[in-house]
Amino acid sequence: MSGATIYIKDELKISDVQIEILVGTISIYSLIGSVVAGRTSDWIGQRYTITIASAFFFLGALLMAFATNYAFLMVGRFVTGIGMGYALVISPVYAAEVAPPSSRGFLTSFPEVFANVGM
Repeated sequence: MSGATIYIKDELKISDVQIEILVGTISIYSLIGSVVAGRTSDWIGQRYTITIASAFFFLGALLMAFATNYAFLMVGRFVTGIGMGYALVISPVYAAEVAPPSSRGFLTSFPEVFANVGM
């Protein structure tokens, strides 16, 4: 996102404060997805919950790609944030269940490590 902010600012004619809000709020939005992910996983299972997270990511990316104004872009970030919350909760649990005991800790740490590297 940081590389795109220059182009977003020029294209949508938004201020620095709006850019900061745009970039920073995804972590807040992910709280919603992370709270709901556990219940969803209990209800339909982890594999389908990961599919839902992927759908949120895809829909959020489409919304952001076709955003014509700041509000539309924020809706895309909101949807992507929900998907991020889902994925950060469910993927380590799913990896722990399917991984062999010898590599379980190593594999379950990947989502957290890559989320921090990506941010």
